[in-house]
Amino acid sequence: MKVRFGEISEEGLRYEIKDESWFPDHELQRTGPILATVILKRNGVDRVLLEGRIKTTIAFACDRCLEDYAMDIDESFNIDLEYAPGSKLEPAEHEISASEMDMIYLQEPVVDIFEILSQQVFLLNPEKHLCSESCRGLCSRCGTNLNQKTCDCKQVSPSSPFSVLKK
Repeated sequence: MKVRFGEISEEGLRYEIKDESWFPDHELQRTGPILATVILKRNGVDRVLLEGRIKTTIAFACDRCLEDYAMDIDESFNIDLEYAPGSKLEPAEHEISASEMDMIYLQEPVVDIFEILSQQVFLLNPEKHLCSESCRGLCSRCGTNLNQKTCDCKQVSPSSPFSVLKK
């Protein structure tokens, strides 16, 4: 879904997107419906402010215990888009200011809403997938899920070449 800068009125545009075709199903497993809300506001001639919200449920495998779990996502985001033909897009050394950190420069005055939503889904995912903060993981010796039961393995600390220095 692409919107030209010229189509955005002074009051702005609001879209409630129920179309699921933009969601990266080939990389993430969604377990619930998805609802995305996008508001586009003009901020001068060559700038647009995009305010959005994504609500869905995504399935992951826990990084510690390998059990599947579902995570609800209900997050908002803001992005500044600026039409900057050529000058700011050319590769050159340039120290960016704090205001440029959240800016996306476009080669044409068109907002690709589906592309931005797809990027935001990846940015909203946690870096480490945990079924709970207290997840104990798997036993490193026998592979037992320590959240479900305890094992009889002795937790032996690995021998260190510096253990001789203790004596």
